[in-house]
Amino acid sequence: MAQTELLHIPVVQILEPDQALRKVDKETEEFQGLVESIRMKGVMNPINVRKLKMNEDGSALYGLVDGLQRLTASKYAGLETIPAQVISVEDGELIEAQILANIHKIETKPVEYSRGLLKVLENNPLMTRSELAGRLAKTPSWIGERLGLLKLTENIGQLVDADQIGLSNAYALAKLPPEEQTEFVDRAIAMPPQQFAATVNGRVKELRDAKRQGRDAAPATFQPIALIRSRAEMIAEMSNPAAASYLTEQCGVKSVSEAFTLGVKWCINLDPQSVEIQRAKDEERRTELARKKEANALERRKKKAEDAAKKAAELQAELVPT
Repeated sequence: MAQTELLHIPVVQILEPDQALRKVDKETEEFQGLVESIRMKGVMNPINVRKLKMNEDGSALYGLVDGLQRLTASKYAGLETIPAQVISVEDGELIEAQILANIHKIETKPVEYSRGLLKVLENNPLMTRSELAGRLAKTPSWIGERLGLLKLTENIGQLVDADQIGLSNAYALAKLPPEEQTEFVDRAIAMPPQQFAATVNGRVKELRDAKRQGRDAAPATFQPIALIRSRAEMIAEMSNPAAASYLTEQCGVKSVSEAFTLGVKWCINLDPQSVEIQRAKDEERRTELARKKEANALERRKKKAEDAAKKAAELQAELVPT
């Protein structure tokens, strides 16, 4: 496969492939945003096509190799032509070319993207968030949420970039001060967005009320998290009901309804044994967090003492006559 030339080709002369690696979902916010961006700025990244044949009127007909999303969005945006790299691809190489074109695309991670947005604003001091939103075909609130990700601690930002914390929960988590964020990481990973947002908003209100009243907020308390067990775990328990035997004896189950409720709780890790395991992990996390805080405080005190000693030595040296 070799690149030959870059052209602006009428969209009506480009045929879409019979099969595509990724279908176009025209209802998504991402696609609508792409359409608006192309309508405002055009296609920034050329698509890849191959020449198929010449029409009777002398115009060329092209087959799409890579760029179905951009081509479709360009049509929706009303573009008549689109920038395209014309490459040489044989029929038998088409699917391979599509795979290679997509496998080497590196998606920008959420926090990395936020750093990029901040860089744009820093390089353009007079640009407002609303203006930046307009250029990106996004809303100012979207820009605000994205920039809010930069308030996350480095470790949590890495979890967001690793897709372990969804964006909705990351936006909510960023509302908390750094020292509070670690208390809610497990819930950010496990809770559905609506439930997690309500949990964080409640904590934000507690912190705000405490600050207004001139007092320290009470520490965030342990809350067990409902997390569905794996299919393999449940099948194994069905074949060999070890947890059922232990829990029914431990909890003194006296009726079928109690047993059923306990079984449901076990499936979502909210039975007494699972809750105690979560509690132990939470205490371990809090202990480790306290240890790190103490270590950081000790390091700061050590650095402060070293700086003071260095400064005293410099002053002493200045007083000694040469």
